Amino acid sequence: MRKNKFLLYPIFLFTIIFLFDKIFFLEEVKSYLKTDFTYIYYETKKTLLQNLVKENSSRKKKLMIVLGSSRLLYFDAKDLSDFYPDWDIYNFSSAVTTPAYYLFYLEKILENGIRPDLILLETDPNQFNENSKVFRGSNLTYSFDLPFVFKYATAFGKDNLSFYLGKTFFGVSKNKPYLNVALKRLSDPRFIAVAEMGKTTKKFLLDNKGNALSPIENYVEKDFGILEATSQRTIDWLFSNYRDSKMQYYFFEEILRKIASEKIPLLIVWPQSSIPMQQKLKSSKFVTNWEEKTKKLTSTYNFEILDMDNTKEYYCNSFADGGHISKDCYHPFMRFVMYNYFKKYN
Repeated sequence: MRKNKFLLYPIFLFTIIFLFDKIFFLEEVKSYLKTDFTYIYYETKKTLLQNLVKENSSRKKKLMIVLGSSRLLYFDAKDLSDFYPDWDIYNFSSAVTTPAYYLFYLEKILENGIRPDLILLETDPNQFNENSKVFRGSNLTYSFDLPFVFKYATAFGKDNLSFYLGKTFFGVSKNKPYLNVALKRLSDPRFIAVAEMGKTTKKFLLDNKGNALSPIENYVEKDFGILEATSQRTIDWLFSNYRDSKMQYYFFEEILRKIASEKIPLLIVWPQSSIPMQQKLKSSKFVTNWEEKTKKLTSTYNFEILDMDNTKEYYCNSFADGGHISKDCYHPFMRFVMYNYFKKYN
């Protein structure tokens, strides 16, 4: 056995490297490595779920769950409380999300014995683009857990499964050690303020039931040319090489099926975008195809998609960029939601 000790060296080496790798999961280390706060929005939602579970037993109000992207992220929690005092509204929206992300939180909520009085679900053709890199870079990296991924392993496919496992077990994969960024921050006295901003963002999300602090609180873009430019930038980012994702259509139908079987009120919204964005997208063949497929699916389960670009029940012409409404529009947005809730379910 002594003669074969060298055979154990690779095992010892792997163990040391594996344990060292765990350093990159530490919150203090992540703040030096990450180039933005996207991960905070995703990881905080898991804590928000724990808060919802704890508070559910003593809850006396109606419960609304919001499942969306950054387009549904910036509701004002105080405004909601003042105008809708009979409702507890928990916002699980995050930056650039997909049906897979929504299904994950829907299942977690239902598994914990929580039955919402209303689910507000966002949909948009960008969520169904198989060639978008956003799903892996955000949803698959920062969301989900092992039971969920293995449960839907067939739907995810072996490539996504391998990607998820790599991000889950190896810190250098999930939190890439950009040494140039880390070294710059170590020597930058202003980084303390940046780190505090991350902590403030997390605290605000939890204190406001998932609603985020807008980085441009009162900003309204008034330059039509800039709206056109930001619309094109968003399209290039989210819609390039568009191809239908069978995986996301599968998860979307799973959401509809579960909500229908639980008899939970559901409103599906396709959020408003600026006129330049509408003009660029709604003449596209892939958007027409997406509309036909999703409308067919939703009608199968007796739901419908509320197109907020094409309704007399909502109007707001104020935008932060081509794809996002300004903060001013969130109040009429929720009024539109409540109007349709009472029209359909009461």
